[in-house]
Amino acid sequence: MNTHVGQLIREARIARGISLRALAGQVGIHFSHLSKIENGKDQIGRDSLLRVAEELGVDPDLLLGEAGHQAVPFRVLGDIAAGKPIEAIEDVETFDLTRLFDPHQHFLLRVKGHSMILDGINDGDLAIIRHTSTAKTGDTVVAIVNCGEATLKRFRRTKDVIVLTPANDQMTATTWPAAQVEIRGIYVGLVRTHR
Repeated sequence: MNTHVGQLIREARIARGISLRALAGQVGIHFSHLSKIENGKDQIGRDSLLRVAEELGVDPDLLLGEAGHQAVPFRVLGDIAAGKPIEAIEDVETFDLTRLFDPHQHFLLRVKGHSMILDGINDGDLAIIRHTSTAKTGDTVVAIVNCGEATLKRFRRTKDVIVLTPANDQMTATTWPAAQVEIRGIYVGLVRTHR
């Protein structure tokens, strides 16, 4: 049972000066049930949690994630300069990867190696791949070659030949008969991980 969501509710309620009975009445649940939720002795339903979040002015996505009703989204706290410093202003929003990339149509692959570094794809990063079996020239693809070996490379097709090109000046392109290359997906995004 997740006690953290109850702690978040209690902290937000106290910070706003709302009594346990008052909040329970405002959201339509019994105060003893709310007390058990705050103390981690009972669970809260999704609908009740949404009403609590609205009443307390708390991010509902964060509470839903903490309660186990959905994956906890990352919080984007604002902007950061990568050049001249900018004013530090906290502007919290949530970031849920599944809102940008449907998990039924996308998957992640951990990159191993340095063949795509000039495209900013580094060893250890997570490549976001959209499921597809077709590609056009210029796409970066997940290709299966040589009876089962997978690679992430730039794609180019000329007649019955496919050229898979690395984004690294120290490496050379490989050429394959089209019948020997299977496209599994197209690279659409990246999660940078510094391990």
